[in-house]
Amino acid sequence: MDALFYLSVVVSIIAIVYQYALHRRINQQKNLPPSPPSLPIIGHFHHLKMPVHETLSDLSNKYGPIFLLRLGSRPILVISSRAAIEECFRNNDIIFANRPLLPSRRISQYNFTTIAAPYGHHWRNLRRFTALEIVSAKRLQMSSEIFADEVKFMIKHLYKRAQKVDVESFFYMLNFNIMMMIVAGKKCFEEEELDLDEIAKGKLDDLKQIFGPFENMALGDYFPYLRWLTYFGVEKQLIKVHKKRDAYIQALLDTLQNNYNPVPGGEISRPIIDVLLKLRESEPEFYTNDVVKGIILTTLLAGTHTTVITLDSAVSQLTAHPEAFKKARDEIDNQVGDSSRLINDADLTKLPYLHCIISEALRLGPVTVLPPCESSEDCTVGGYHIPRGTQLWINAWAVHNDPEFWIEHDRFKPERFLKQSEVQEKGGFKFIPFGLGRRACPGGGLGMRVMALSLGTLIQCFDWEEVKEDQSQKTNRKKAEERHVEIIFRPRGALTKVLAQL
Repeated sequence: MDALFYLSVVVSIIAIVYQYALHRRINQQKNLPPSPPSLPIIGHFHHLKMPVHETLSDLSNKYGPIFLLRLGSRPILVISSRAAIEECFRNNDIIFANRPLLPSRRISQYNFTTIAAPYGHHWRNLRRFTALEIVSAKRLQMSSEIFADEVKFMIKHLYKRAQKVDVESFFYMLNFNIMMMIVAGKKCFEEEELDLDEIAKGKLDDLKQIFGPFENMALGDYFPYLRWLTYFGVEKQLIKVHKKRDAYIQALLDTLQNNYNPVPGGEISRPIIDVLLKLRESEPEFYTNDVVKGIILTTLLAGTHTTVITLDSAVSQLTAHPEAFKKARDEIDNQVGDSSRLINDADLTKLPYLHCIISEALRLGPVTVLPPCESSEDCTVGGYHIPRGTQLWINAWAVHNDPEFWIEHDRFKPERFLKQSEVQEKGGFKFIPFGLGRRACPGGGLGMRVMALSLGTLIQCFDWEEVKEDQSQKTNRKKAEERHVEIIFRPRGALTKVLAQL
């Protein structure tokens, strides 16, 4: 048995070395983008240090805005400038319309039948469903009542407690409630659960473990000959998380299917699961159980983490910049006109500075490197030959912090988004928090409305006091951890009557 094991290792290494030599000989004959020095077999893995976006920016400063990495057997094209991104997507949008089909993700993406499916008929059907049933203007308008009700629900909770709040946890609970109401017509957190800290924390931890981001690399995706050796690492963790996600979603489907009563018309106002169950009756060949679960999973994943981190960042910036907080509050007070009501969905289009705050929080984070795409055929970018099967990494952080386009790029300046001279093509190649091309996130409008209503209501209703971290907490906290923002939300005197009636 030991002899067989060592023989298989030797054979795998020989195969990797042969493949590396073959790729190297072929690629030397082509005009590839510049690359840092690489090592045999592992390629450029040794260059990738955390945080990755800063490492990529340092490499871009040395090798240019377009350069090539090789991670194991996979070529990676890294783009870090607006001009290069514009050229790439102007000429090669369809070619880079695929996501990498990483072997470790096959199970967690329901055999690649989710929105991460290859570009083609199946993906277009999924995108069409998303555009019509989840993020269309009509669906967003129908969902505005959900947004308002859940924001009021959580504001009432803050008003009753009047003690320090972990802002990230607060926003997670709010967004899980909103997305679950949209998906299934039910809350994640009821009022009695919020009043019991241990129950709420335990439930939140479970949901974050199930639906939180999983960004670790599975080495078997980059060293296919050694995948069987690396399977028990990241890939095994992915499968474990997927089983929990799948069980959670299947339980939702089972519960709602048992109570499902199809009615003609009115689908747009129904929870997404109800719409999917009706479609499964009429188109069972497409809306299989895996496809239905994949749509639900994607909606819950996409509708929580980035929204939460952006709101957490915006709160942190506003506590550090009280002049921006005051300007946003004055804008809200002027729009509402009196203290007899809370802001609502109809007010949001008349609050430009509030949207500027959110846009500036998006510019400064949390999106640093966009989700990778992959070329479906050979193409040319910046005059360089890009082989088929090359992953595309776009360093959004570098674009959002380019001093050529952003004045005082490292400062929090929401008013920059009021100036068209500085923010040209706000939704184009200079400001790309929701991605771009055919794989751009379709839920940007949904996210902006949820963030604007949530943040605007907090600004309108409460005076904020940040809880400073003492020295003992700094000492006990691990160096790699981000400090969670903790705020004491004190009800404004002018809004006390309104808050008491929630």
